[in-house]
Amino acid sequence: MPLSTTESKFRIVYFITQVRRVGIIGGHKIWFSDGTFMNDGSETTWGINLVIEAIDELLSGKPADERDAGDALKLEVGRAMEALQPVIFCMSARNNLLNQWRDYGRDVVPYSIEFDVKEFGKWNGKTFPILLTKIVYDFSFQRSLIRNLLTLIYTKTIELRGSRQYFDEEEGQRLLRGAAVEIVSLITRFKNSSFEAEEEWRAICYRPQVANITRKYRSSSLGVVPYYEWYAKDEPKQLPIKSVTVGPSPYAQVSDLALKQFLADKGYNVPTHYSTIPIRR
Repeated sequence: MPLSTTESKFRIVYFITQVRRVGIIGGHKIWFSDGTFMNDGSETTWGINLVIEAIDELLSGKPADERDAGDALKLEVGRAMEALQPVIFCMSARNNLLNQWRDYGRDVVPYSIEFDVKEFGKWNGKTFPILLTKIVYDFSFQRSLIRNLLTLIYTKTIELRGSRQYFDEEEGQRLLRGAAVEIVSLITRFKNSSFEAEEEWRAICYRPQVANITRKYRSSSLGVVPYYEWYAKDEPKQLPIKSVTVGPSPYAQVSDLALKQFLADKGYNVPTHYSTIPIRR
């Protein structure tokens, strides 16, 4: 579901991701994280809470059977979120962001990798499918998108029911599941507005799509967390990297020189830069 009529034009720009290690470049693999273990503690609940409020508003004053159907939809959205749990790779639309360097470079020299994401779609034999999308932070816009989708679902349900008073149980469950999946696919693009300075874009897949992918683990501030490797199985295996920037460091020039050698050894002929933001560590 497009978030706006202008979304497609944003996909031609480059995206930035902040990393604390060079394993992504060295292994030509991008690490996708389970949404349950992101830094944003409301990652999997923010959108659901908005949906619950919107359903209550839409069905306020409606007949009891419709309100009951709304309650059933709330439960089904929760089940769908648990079953589909998004697996994501987070990026930023801007390079050299101070808050990103602070978050990802507290105890190491961080790097910012610029990707040409148009090239992702040209890869052959990728390990799992992905959707590239811009994150929505604006609370009013989030509510508007949810209301529009719920209104569409409600109208379509009334049309399908026609002159019948009720759906049979099997048909009703099928409609509930379908509506819940549509809702989850929308709200996984929403985030708490407190994080809007990150200007996040993300690549998304869903847990069933990585069911046959070997799950790996890395250490984090949350402890051991799972991740999935996304890469091209066929040549060329190099990631579509446009440039790499060394984060703020008193030894930025030396770090940049080492980075150039590393990139050359890994088959990447791309420009490098280093940040001049004067952060004292």
